[in-house]
Amino acid sequence: MIKHIMDVSHHQGSIDWEKVKKSGLVDGVIIRVGFGRNRVTQDDREFLRNVTECIRMNIPFGAYIYSYAKTEEDAKSEAAHVRRLLNPYKSYMSYPVYYDLEQKGTEKSAVKNAIVFGDILENAGYWVGIYANQYWWNTYLKNDLDRFTKWIARYSINPPTISGKYAMWQYTSKASIPGVKGNVDMSYCYRDFPAIIRK
Repeated sequence: MIKHIMDVSHHQGSIDWEKVKKSGLVDGVIIRVGFGRNRVTQDDREFLRNVTECIRMNIPFGAYIYSYAKTEEDAKSEAAHVRRLLNPYKSYMSYPVYYDLEQKGTEKSAVKNAIVFGDILENAGYWVGIYANQYWWNTYLKNDLDRFTKWIARYSINPPTISGKYAMWQYTSKASIPGVKGNVDMSYCYRDFPAIIRK
């Protein structure tokens, strides 16, 4: 069964999670932790509210961090950023932690840094995934990150075309969901992560 997954950050403002739940349009949520290195100033300012509301409303969730990493030390700091914010909520998570790779200037080191990030988070007991658009997968990442679950962005009626399997396809950035002001990203999920992660 395909699940419908919404991803959110402070760009969606203060979400009415009761309306989201009541709509029946969202099976799970990927919440932005923040971006870049482990600094409080780079935490997503809606993260805490989003994660606690998903727990309160019993909405399955995972998380993502937008990477700016150019060095191994950057990647380690981004992993620490995720752990600092997610560790209190780890036992509630039903979806992976995704490493968002799309920042211009990080292309050459993206694979190496994703492995550094993934090793740290997996050793801490998290499921780790990689998010990138179709162009990044085909041009920079290729098959070098196949050990991680993949989340592909392609805004089209046509599914992504990449080498290897993927578990999620972000197909639009312009979905309309009750309780969310303005547009929001939506993805199809082809894997039952809650059954795997929460077993």
